[in-house]
Amino acid sequence: MGQLVGKIFKIAVCTGLLASTTSVSAKELRWTHFGVRPMAMGNAYVAVADDFNAIFYNPAGLARLKSWSGELINPTVTISSNTVGAASSIGELLSSSSSKSTEDEVLSILQDNTGRPQYINISETPHLIFPGFGIGLGLSAGASLVVHRDISADVESGIRAVLPIAFAKNFFEDRLSVGASVKIVGRGGVDHTFGINDISAFTNKSSDGSSSGAKLEDFVEGGYGVGGDVGVLFTPIKTMQPTLGLSITDLGGTTFKKADVLGQALGTPASTLPAVNAGVSLKPWQLGSMYLLTSVDAHAVNQPAHYSKKFNLGAEWGWGSVLKVQTGLHQGSLSGGVQLDVFLLTLRFVTYTEQLGTIAGQDANLQDRRYALQLKLLI
Repeated sequence: MGQLVGKIFKIAVCTGLLASTTSVSAKELRWTHFGVRPMAMGNAYVAVADDFNAIFYNPAGLARLKSWSGELINPTVTISSNTVGAASSIGELLSSSSSKSTEDEVLSILQDNTGRPQYINISETPHLIFPGFGIGLGLSAGASLVVHRDISADVESGIRAVLPIAFAKNFFEDRLSVGASVKIVGRGGVDHTFGINDISAFTNKSSDGSSSGAKLEDFVEGGYGVGGDVGVLFTPIKTMQPTLGLSITDLGGTTFKKADVLGQALGTPASTLPAVNAGVSLKPWQLGSMYLLTSVDAHAVNQPAHYSKKFNLGAEWGWGSVLKVQTGLHQGSLSGGVQLDVFLLTLRFVTYTEQLGTIAGQDANLQDRRYALQLKLLI
């Protein structure tokens, strides 16, 4: 097994040396928390904010809730289609009895996946919300990887946590809703672009006194901080419920304090920039318990990211709280999902594309199609 790993590593290096394309930094336009239902609606949720996701997207939505709700066990698994394909290829390689050389097969897999994002994540969002108040926890653990052809790799792996406590209140005959939240955030793991000079970090060991150069643990970051969000919803008339939404997440920027693990000081994670997010929602059709909801959002309008990664559209058809079907455009690509709520079981599914390039759609390899499944049991 050790020899096989060594061969894979050497082939990966040679593949990079033989290629000449320039890498593109593969970064998401990150939100504090990606909700399954909001993502199914293209992540156009700032002016919707009518369920527990409001505590992450726009706390003003809590003021418009009619009753309390809570979930304790609601795990979500998200995986990239690229990762499914790569795992399938590796599984076939390990189980193959083909006479074709291992080096050729490994090289073929690496060539097929170079430049393509790999992503897997497991998350949990327990929460308890009431009209005007909510508390929750967004906890996720996962990894993303993009290996470029110039012998560099964007690696992000670790744990993220956010615990918001939110309050909201209505004014002017419930036309105006204002909310705010205080949140404790934590982050630990690796978030680094590894170049040719960092390759030794994957082989050096801290326990080996003879090793020189950077070690993988030198790139581990960890910290915690306190941030705040504010939000507003305004619905001037009841007919079709046109609603303007505005939220500012990480008000003033959220900075992290360095954490120590077993006496070892970790690197300090980068601060989270404040983001001004705006949206409009409309309910153009409603018949009994059935309805159609539409939304448009612009995210992080104050941040230096291309507009193609900020603009989102969403729509949802619903039959009460039992069945919801969503679709949307997230950063120019289709998203869709379904939510089924029967007795003590809630099932949420979404597929969407995360654009990791500088401009949405600029590089087809950096369009990462993802699938997420969330299951809620009991409360």
